[in-house]
Amino acid sequence: MRLIISILIIFSFSACSSKDDPIFLDFTQVLDLQVADSLDLEEMGILNPYYIHYKDSFLIFHSMVGNRELNFWNLRTNLVTVRNVIGQGADEMPQYVVSQTNCPTFFRFADYRRGKIYEMDLDRLQKDTATRHSLVYQLPIEEGELPLRFCEMGNYIFGIGLFSEGRIYVFDKRTQSAKICMDYPSHERISSLDYRHKGALFSGTIMTGNQNTLVLACFGLIDFYEILPDGSLRLKREHHYFLPEFQTAEIGRAVTFKRDDIYAIAGIASDERFVYVLYSGKNIKERGIDAYNCPHLLVYDWEGNPVAHCLLSKSLYDFSIGNGMLYGLSREVNPIVYIYSLKDILQMK
Repeated sequence: MRLIISILIIFSFSACSSKDDPIFLDFTQVLDLQVADSLDLEEMGILNPYYIHYKDSFLIFHSMVGNRELNFWNLRTNLVTVRNVIGQGADEMPQYVVSQTNCPTFFRFADYRRGKIYEMDLDRLQKDTATRHSLVYQLPIEEGELPLRFCEMGNYIFGIGLFSEGRIYVFDKRTQSAKICMDYPSHERISSLDYRHKGALFSGTIMTGNQNTLVLACFGLIDFYEILPDGSLRLKREHHYFLPEFQTAEIGRAVTFKRDDIYAIAGIASDERFVYVLYSGKNIKERGIDAYNCPHLLVYDWEGNPVAHCLLSKSLYDFSIGNGMLYGLSREVNPIVYIYSLKDILQMK
């Protein structure tokens, strides 16, 4: 139970201890991004969105409360298809997370405790709203290991979680084999922790990638890994701005943070040219729930070079990228989707 509680704490408080935002110092280009359009979620019956994803003309949402349903909003037809995947029936699960993939017409999500990844065929859903999800991968998970999140790139599926050793789970789709590789960032405050404590500390890690690069972000830390032909990873660039102030329990693997830290990196997405990082920089103790509304978008190229620091006219708590647009979730008043054009960013060299 302590382990489960510690993970929930990490998901809620991705914090950092710095007060002066060193993350901004890398950027020479600063842009103001203004909202181009907005979408009313309540009108479509989407009331408790936690996550947003754009793919194949769909906006896809899922909720962390209630029935925890998946909502597929077809922007071509303006119809919303709802799927309740929580349960114990065929192809249902007690809990799930979104599994990123570069496959253009498939949306994938995982029963992460069982290593099962499912997909919704969006081309079929365009034609038939009765289309169901189906199992696409059954990953080998060793007893005692706990993957929490997956990201599929080319021949490989990468995962983060709580492992007996190593940081990143790598599944080779060709050989159906898995391994765990790489270590956590080197820092004196975490050097004495065992891998389980490190896994709990970094359980809020988020990922994105392309065929050649995997990007991991957590707190004020961003790591760019080169994906080698055999599925191994090589660290090619790191931006380690700050770690949170934390403490571990003597019994179990609980990790807790100070509430006077600031909320840092909240989301990550990418397109062919850039990696986009959603950042807050607000003090949790002072701002309360408003700390989770992020007014900054940080842009890097795939080599890890800082490109631009964008100031958002409306703060977001999650976002997705598609067709040169940014679709962001905001709850400053009521849950709403704000749309930003990325034209000025995409024109950068």
